[in-house]
Amino acid sequence: MSGLAATTLGAFLVVADALWVLFDGTPALDVVAIVLFAAALGCLVATLCPVVDRSAAPPPGAPLGDWRRSERIERQFSARPPEIEPEDRDEVVAAAGRLIGTSVAAVSRTVWLPAAWLLAWAALVVSGLPSDDQLTLLVLPALLGLLQATTCLVAVTALARADAARHRALALPPAPPRSARSAPPREGRGGSQLALPDE
Repeated sequence: MSGLAATTLGAFLVVADALWVLFDGTPALDVVAIVLFAAALGCLVATLCPVVDRSAAPPPGAPLGDWRRSERIERQFSARPPEIEPEDRDEVVAAAGRLIGTSVAAVSRTVWLPAAWLLAWAALVVSGLPSDDQLTLLVLPALLGLLQATTCLVAVTALARADAARHRALALPPAPPRSARSAPPREGRGGSQLALPDE
């Protein structure tokens, strides 16, 4: 889709420049400007194309039923995570896998938008279309490209933190089964006077 959009715009600009002289530069600069405009549109279309199959997305995690434990697991993906509790190992690995998948999709989607703005800015510079009293037309695409780049950087940061948390969790030994962790220790007959009716 991106290649088709870029090719269509490039062909249109070539014909329009031949008929109405859109660009005032040399033929070589005109070709570079047309290629940059076409590439910018291709990058813009790429942001609209799906990058993952939603049916293959990992299922959401089951609620833990303990808000303190949920917060403790969420802190593993912060800038300064605390040490992982052994009982949280499996939940951290599962949450990291889900976050890595969504972060990769976000990076794949958002990386094209700042590229589109920056290519449009380069095309404007090469073409010489903005005049001295149209500095906003020249500055706006570069500014929007830098602002949109922050979204991609946030997704990359989340991906790096999730991968680091996953590696820290995998370095721990596997947690014992939950039934074994929650079962109270059995006491002898002399340790407790309480008993069930059938005992």
